[in-house]
Amino acid sequence: MPYGDEEIISARVAAQKAQANSISSTVIINGAAYRFSEREFPLGFAMVVPECFDTLAPELARRKYPYEDRPRIIVSNEDTTVGLAFDIGIPAQESLEARAAAYRSLVKHLYPSYVFFDQSLYDLTDENKAACFDYLSHGLDSDIYNLCFIAEFREGELMGWFNCPFGYREVWENLARQMIMTIKLLPQGGEGG
Repeated sequence: MPYGDEEIISARVAAQKAQANSISSTVIINGAAYRFSEREFPLGFAMVVPECFDTLAPELARRKYPYEDRPRIIVSNEDTTVGLAFDIGIPAQESLEARAAAYRSLVKHLYPSYVFFDQSLYDLTDENKAACFDYLSHGLDSDIYNLCFIAEFREGELMGWFNCPFGYREVWENLARQMIMTIKLLPQGGEGG
């Protein structure tokens, strides 16, 4: 192709691919359309999440998180295969990176068959930071991709968990990391603040 057409076409394809995996646009995953927008949560923070994510009914929450000390907020898609959960942890003296490493070590100790990938630190929209680590766990009928994150919070730390079937990790991991970077604290007295 003359006049650099190959480069132009390649750049367009790359731009379309990037847009197709961005929380700033509608993303089609396994035939379902996901649109993203900011939502305020009762613990006193806001985050961009899929608009179709609804609060998990208590009986489903008990099945998905069978222990009594389950996260206070659990939202997921309609078939509950992709979800986010949040809770507030106690304040700690260690850095975010050290806390994430400690949580990662604990999970690794409790479940030695899990496969761990990355540990990272992100700057958030409100001058705060979040530390993350991700791993592969084993469900009853499939493997699960998990992305755990911790952000500084007023009186402690905001703890969060994203999970999806491992077969969808390639698309959801990037979207989940983009969502984490949108976390921001609401003013005191805000939504549940």
